[in-house]
Amino acid sequence: MPETSPVARARASARPALARLFGRGVVLRDRSDLLGRVYLVAVVARSLLAAHTVFVNIYFVIPYSYGSFGVILASVVLVLWHAFISTWMLDPDRRTGLAHLADLAVTVGLILSTLVLVPPGGAPLSMAGYWAAGCAAYAAILRGTSWGVWFALVTSIALLGEPSHFELERLGAAFVTIVLIASLGVLIQQFRVTIIEQERERAKSAAVAERARLSRIVHDGALQVLALVEREGPLCGERGLRLAALARESEAQLRALLQDREHVADETGDVVDMAAVLDRYQSASVTVSTMASLALAPRSVVDEVEAAVTEILKNVELHAGPDAQAWILLDQENEGEVILWVRDNGRGVSQEQVAQAAESGRMGIKDSIVGRIAALGGSAVLKSTPGVGAEWELRIPIQIKQGSAGR
Repeated sequence: MPETSPVARARASARPALARLFGRGVVLRDRSDLLGRVYLVAVVARSLLAAHTVFVNIYFVIPYSYGSFGVILASVVLVLWHAFISTWMLDPDRRTGLAHLADLAVTVGLILSTLVLVPPGGAPLSMAGYWAAGCAAYAAILRGTSWGVWFALVTSIALLGEPSHFELERLGAAFVTIVLIASLGVLIQQFRVTIIEQERERAKSAAVAERARLSRIVHDGALQVLALVEREGPLCGERGLRLAALARESEAQLRALLQDREHVADETGDVVDMAAVLDRYQSASVTVSTMASLALAPRSVVDEVEAAVTEILKNVELHAGPDAQAWILLDQENEGEVILWVRDNGRGVSQEQVAQAAESGRMGIKDSIVGRIAALGGSAVLKSTPGVGAEWELRIPIQIKQGSAGR
């Protein structure tokens, strides 16, 4: 095989060094500082603009200036300040509003120094040149679009404020700066949203994968043992009955924790999965059965349904008897409505007892259940026979406003 040339070896050794410098550890110590990576690009671009500005000042502005010393001094200040502020903001803790305002003040000062260093027409832009847009770019990236646009406006006013030094080139530079900074700020906002969404999806995928792994382990171990205790416990007398009840409760809790859909209801958007919310009611005395697909509904609707179900289960606990079991069934016949049944095998209740409860001021059924569902545009019907149990049938409209599902 041919030997590698010295130039190729130098390039190969330089690549890891550059990667460490700009990506991991030297310049950016915090690898999670995603905006810092964008900021590094802006630093490189502003450094090139600084070099361009110094070149123009020395070779094109000095011949028309009142004296070379002032132009050279302004160029030195520009270079030193650029090196200082760019290095200072590499640390996320130092990216304060005060640091950005100091950058703006120095930039405006360099622009205004043109008035005393060169006569009108001696510097088409200013002592700050195109480098002046850098302070607005830093602000747009690290502080937000509004900061960037305001900085661009301030530098543009300083550039155009003196009529005797007005140039069409200055007008064009000011306009382009404002437009580009505004566009940069919007792009950074979109970048942030994209990163947040990707991180949320990654977390969901990781949670589902981990839950599936734990589900296999628990199903092959703990759930099998709990099922055996629940099945064989009653054969061991009173103590076995207690063990069977505890095993049944623990099994229900484990199965609820291992529901793959649970994370769907944790989203902070306006639309959530009603089936995932109802899954949380699974326990030793409550069995939840929902469709496999999502039952998406506005969060306000789901909150009201959850409050009504909580009230129904509270009534079961208080009035159905100590050994009563409850079942929650959810179905969806069309996209605009879901049907929710809540049944129990307790003592039941007659219509006369319901009426008497309302007359005595116990308004749980009328207000907390029927009233809530009616306010949503749905219906709540209680069917019950003493000694047989009770069944609630709730029909809930779940129309989703256009565009809400995508939030």
